[in-house]
Amino acid sequence: MTDNEWEIFETNLVKRYETNPNAELAEALIKEYAAHMLNKTDYAKELGLYIDNISIKSSKDKIHLSEAFGLNGKWGRSKIELKYIFINAQTWKFIFEGKPLSLAYEKTAQTLSVSIDDVRIGFERKNHDFGTRELSRFGLDIFIALNKRQLTSEEITLADEYLKEDIRVQMSKDLHHHRIKYKFTC
Repeated sequence: MTDNEWEIFETNLVKRYETNPNAELAEALIKEYAAHMLNKTDYAKELGLYIDNISIKSSKDKIHLSEAFGLNGKWGRSKIELKYIFINAQTWKFIFEGKPLSLAYEKTAQTLSVSIDDVRIGFERKNHDFGTRELSRFGLDIFIALNKRQLTSEEITLADEYLKEDIRVQMSKDLHHHRIKYKFTC
């Protein structure tokens, strides 16, 4: 795809979400944004505005993050998966601050008032179909979107190590899947 085709696809995906908001589209948009941040590429203006809107919503004290990200409701993940995803986003924060994994688990548990076992289980939980740490990886996407930041090469290496997979490969698969599922057309 050319840069223009990517932009058109992302713009159309945002418009589709605005017309029919659902958790599945919200997740696709978050993953699209995270891939741009990881690859240090430009994203569609509309996708940036969508992420800016999430930031504004999530900064309000009374709104739950899964609601701000649009991950609740129609075609959404289970409550326990959402809990683990947002726990994982917090865990990534501590990992990228240089904390060893065990201390990142501890700090996350303290910050979110959950058990260390909940943090560990959520971070290490494998997808029953693929064996990958999907919830941890999507937590990384959430971390990237929430903080609107790119990862350093050292952080990418850490993520690959903890996820036990190359995050660029999985992101590429996700992007390809989105283009098939949402029928990319210019």
